[in-house]
Amino acid sequence: DLSQVAFLLMVNVVFLILGCFLDTAVMLLVFVPMLLPAVKAVGVDLVHFGVLIVVNMMIGLITPPFGMLLFVTNALTRIPIKDMLREGWLFLVMLLGLLLVMTLFPQVVLWLPRSMGYGL
Repeated sequence: DLSQVAFLLMVNVVFLILGCFLDTAVMLLVFVPMLLPAVKAVGVDLVHFGVLIVVNMMIGLITPPFGMLLFVTNALTRIPIKDMLREGWLFLVMLLGLLLVMTLFPQVVLWLPRSMGYGL
């Protein structure tokens, strides 16, 4: 039997790897519907899962080799991608830390929705 945390950690790893190579639309339209039955079976809150997926996709947009936001920023500012990566690695580490906290402590994600009446 798979715990919710173990399941979400596996999903995070898969989405972080997919985010390095696939566009966010592909991940959202192909992989999320495939995972929803498993998410419901494990008992993960759908809002929590959705927020984790969005953060995973956001991290994928800035991760090499196909980080779309790196290419867009390069085209707009002419800053070399290697310079952006050299300066931005700390932000990536902080985002990964935030993703871990949000995965391990769902109340961080669900506090605001619940305070507004979600799930009562």
